[in-house]
Formats: sequence, C-alpha cells, structure tokens
Amino acid sequence: MFYVSTTWKHKNKIDEQKMQNLLASFKGTNPNVKEVHWWKVDDFTHGAVVIYNNEKGYLESKEIHQKARKESSKEVSTTMIREEVGGQLAFLNNS
Repeated sequence: MFYVSTTWKHKNKIDEQKMQNLLASFKGTNPNVKEVHWWKVDDFTHGAVVIYNNEKGYLESKEIHQKARKESSKEVSTTMIREEVGGQLAFLNNS
C-alpha cells in the first residue's frame, strides 16, 4: 500500500454534508485508489488520507489526484497546509 496524508485549512466553517457529497462524487474515478478518509480536526481544518494499492498506482494517478485536489479546493475553499507521502511500513488489523 502507498499513502498520501494531508491537512487542509478551510476559509469557511466546515459543512460536513457538503464534504461527504464532494468525496462521494469521486467514487470510482480512480482504480488505483483503495480508500479515501477525510476527518474533521476542528471547525476550519480537516485531515485526509488516500490509500493507493501500490506506489506505481500512486505515480500513475498523480496528475488525476492533483486535478481532483484543485477542483475540491475551489468547491470548499481550502488550502493544503501539509502533505506526507510514503509506502506502508507496518499494519495492524483488529477486525
């Protein structure tokens, strides 16, 4: 697995329903993406992680991902304040 973790600052207070609808609009648009998680840090900040099947898929998808970021940033008036990218080091599943 390969991960992209980011934190985003919102100009306006987070509208949770709008965020859910926006994320849902990306469903099925990239076969290299296994999962996407967004979470609320506070009323004006959210975190995100995109989980790719592998690094090759991430590299193949980089342009698509950047375009989606640009569109979603306009949609909800956000600015990325940090990003980390890397391959899976360890994994724990408590299911």
